[in-house]
Amino acid sequence: MTGLESKIKDFARAQGIEVVGIAGPERLEGPPSLDPTYTMKGARSIVSMALPMKVSAIYDFLGKKSPAPHNMDQLLGNQKMHRACGRLAEFIISLGYQAKPVPPNNTYRRSLDVFSTHPSFSHRFGAIVSGIAASGWSGNVMTKEYGAAVFLGTVVTDAVLASDPQLPPRHFIDNYCYKCKLCDKVCPAGMFEAEGEEYVLLNGELHPRAKRNCIDLCNISCFGLHGLSRDKKWTSWGRHWITSWIEHEPDRTHKRKIRQALLVKGSRTGDSTLRYDLIRRLGSLCWPEEWLQGMPELENPPEDEAVRNRALAKYAERIGVTGLKDYNVLTCGQCALVCGPDLKETGDRYHCLIESGLVVPGPEGRMVHADTFEQAMEIRKKYPQKLSKEEMNRDARASAKLWHKFYFGIEPKSVVQDLRYKRRLKKALKGKAH
Repeated sequence: MTGLESKIKDFARAQGIEVVGIAGPERLEGPPSLDPTYTMKGARSIVSMALPMKVSAIYDFLGKKSPAPHNMDQLLGNQKMHRACGRLAEFIISLGYQAKPVPPNNTYRRSLDVFSTHPSFSHRFGAIVSGIAASGWSGNVMTKEYGAAVFLGTVVTDAVLASDPQLPPRHFIDNYCYKCKLCDKVCPAGMFEAEGEEYVLLNGELHPRAKRNCIDLCNISCFGLHGLSRDKKWTSWGRHWITSWIEHEPDRTHKRKIRQALLVKGSRTGDSTLRYDLIRRLGSLCWPEEWLQGMPELENPPEDEAVRNRALAKYAERIGVTGLKDYNVLTCGQCALVCGPDLKETGDRYHCLIESGLVVPGPEGRMVHADTFEQAMEIRKKYPQKLSKEEMNRDARASAKLWHKFYFGIEPKSVVQDLRYKRRLKKALKGKAH
């Protein structure tokens, strides 16, 4: 390692980021989302970083105590990572190079299919090639230090940097995931197959993960459009259930019907646009640090849930999102949250979730606990979520406008890169079969 790499890492650690890795030009061959020049013309290397999520907030979230601490942690963690990346980029520029931070989340390449959500730059792939992580069964990347419950950040630069050693592609899959696979069990929509692998090709090596049924199943869970577990014994914090899925699990190979379920349920919530816009603004934009003043300390959050929610609402209003009845917009992500740094911790988080029961909307829309599926159904029937056609139509129009503005379109360079990548992947898979 040269002096430049050491300076970069020392600066990152001074920002409170302990897990830092570097990938040079020879490490950046893969899908289009591993191309740093999409973010900055002339980029040659990347710096990848990871911060842990707050474990106490994870347990509150999984255990149905409260979703607010985890939502606060996501707000604070993404903003901390964004600022750290920005400062690191400025530091690299001060050394005579060009550099640019990649926003932590919600910056996607334009596509004719706006729900494909291909990132401008994949922090996960960046973490793998820079040596700080390797793929886990769910496709989330895992770090030795924290498991998969991490905030990732990336800075791209035109400096030619020396790469750090990588973890073997199957490091966690063989030594951890095949003994666990709890990420599959905590996905309400059943996105992953319990058996069977698929692969991502990075720098000529195949990196395994669980075979995925349909990415829209993840969107359905994460947007809170279906939060009931497949055994009906627990839920996520998602408010909505897809009626036809309650008694009969969907055909997960029928992508058209899955997409239809996503669009129909999403169009009937009345707040899909506001919820996503808040997530987008928190993940893709860096806000003034002083705006975070007044947020409760996560180590000692207020006991009163209304006080917690008002703090979230206050910040959302500062960044331009008003009118939500519930500002706890993050409802799932359990495949990452359950994945701790060792099997015991992962097991503890899993049992915390499955023993927590169910939560459903009750009086005035507040989420209330139910001990059984039958009790949950009674509460949902007693307190139905009612919306007018005008509310649904207004939300649908706003959603179409938002997704068209930021994500709809075609990018020829990405299309060509994807075709070339798929040819390389097909060739590598053929070689693996032989």
